[in-house]
Amino acid sequence: MKAPRIKTALYAPPIGQDVAGWRERMRAMDASGLTAISVSDHFLTGHQDPVAALGALATVTHRLRLMALVFCNDYRHPVLTHKAGATVDVLSGGRLDLGLGAGFLAAEYAAAGLPFDGAGVRVDRLEESLKVLTDLFSGEPVAHAGLHYQVSGISGTPRPVQRPHPPLVIGGGGRRMLQLAGQYAGIAGIHSNLRSGVAYDASVIEDMLPARMEEKVGWVREAAENAGRDPDSIDCLAITWTCRVVEAPRHTDAALAEVCSRYGVSREVGRASTGLLVGTVEECVAQLHERRVGLGLNYVDFGAADFAEVASLIDALSAELG
Repeated sequence: MKAPRIKTALYAPPIGQDVAGWRERMRAMDASGLTAISVSDHFLTGHQDPVAALGALATVTHRLRLMALVFCNDYRHPVLTHKAGATVDVLSGGRLDLGLGAGFLAAEYAAAGLPFDGAGVRVDRLEESLKVLTDLFSGEPVAHAGLHYQVSGISGTPRPVQRPHPPLVIGGGGRRMLQLAGQYAGIAGIHSNLRSGVAYDASVIEDMLPARMEEKVGWVREAAENAGRDPDSIDCLAITWTCRVVEAPRHTDAALAEVCSRYGVSREVGRASTGLLVGTVEECVAQLHERRVGLGLNYVDFGAADFAEVASLIDALSAELG
């Protein structure tokens, strides 16, 4: 039996003032081999509100999965997250992947005047939020009295198309977040550890070296088994912080050196880390297959890469059977 193809995700480009042009770009992505279009939840680095953007995507696309990657739990009460997620799932005909994270970007909290609690408190709050969220998707009246949330007599509406609820996307780089993914998620994001609240330096690349990623995937699988879930039913998604597709093999080394210099890592680290993907289409496909076979990473997120730059790679991955 042949392995299923590698799934692919890409951030939705900023909407901007040219809404008609944005819709055309979304239709082109919908017609491609891309698996999912994702929207983040940031007000410093983000360019649009994720709920509004997902609602627009639900009406302009017909095939793509729509991925909240991810709603920040500290920015959104779980009652509101449920309402938004259920509504987008209905609007899209059941195409939502509902991502939720504990929050990590300290500068963003500071800019908005929000308290940036310790990682343990943020994850505690997320875990309680997941309980409220999944209870609301049951359709039954929810009465919850917890440390962080109190909900009294709310029945979750509308009823989502996907039952019992849209697949949850949960991820991170630390053991506890990945254990939550194993317990709850349909898609586990196997990520760098961003506990410090600072992203995009050498540490995010080094923390995605194969030995670390193997350990992280192991945390997800162990937690799934302990929760009575089939670990093989969970997609394992890894972000590529930078994806660079070159035209010919002779350009690969120079492109890799430039990308590694930007992050402050050696080419040896950059070549091995699952956080980077550099090479021709054929070289990138081969690297992704190695990561799937060796680490179980069957879903790749190309982040904020330009669709035109990775379209040939997406098409190559969608055309093959593994």
